[in-house]
Amino acid sequence: MSHKLLLVDFENVQQVDLSRLEANFHVVIFVGSSQKSVPIDLVASAQKLGERVEWQRVDGNGSNALDFYIACQLGRVIEKSPSLHCIVLSKDKGFDPLLRYLNKNGLKCKRINSLLELEPKTATTEEPNYKRVFDLLSKSEKKSRPRKRATLSQHISSMFQKNIAQSDVDRIIDILFANKMISETNNTITYEF
Repeated sequence: MSHKLLLVDFENVQQVDLSRLEANFHVVIFVGSSQKSVPIDLVASAQKLGERVEWQRVDGNGSNALDFYIACQLGRVIEKSPSLHCIVLSKDKGFDPLLRYLNKNGLKCKRINSLLELEPKTATTEEPNYKRVFDLLSKSEKKSRPRKRATLSQHISSMFQKNIAQSDVDRIIDILFANKMISETNNTITYEF
């Protein structure tokens, strides 16, 4: 079993369920200087990983301060362990050019929007509302489907007469991405079904 490193951009992704990670993962969670709290569920799941998880508080402010910390960490790790598989958990596509460059140089790196992308089929069966959303979107014409993430979120919420938690809506969208049913380029969503 090869070792993997998960670098979490906690400013960008707050829904992090570490309980599903395999034993071969080491996790570094980067927290922004302005973030004052962390959900107790994340802390509890992180504690179970023991020394396999570490927290990095970013000193200083700036629109990309945390991103530079992650890029620096990638460089340091890859110098020491070039065969390590690195995964950046972030919705920030700004990492993609760096990761493409590292992959061209023989390293194994990728960015994911959600941990669900590590096991999309399991996530699909565990989210009861996913099938309904997928079916309703499938029945609508492609050109009339929401093109922005915020609009898609509102559209899904309205499918349930706004009686669905935002975290469930976000999870459904993450599963759509994980199953490659949707993709996003320049903040515009494309449907693959």
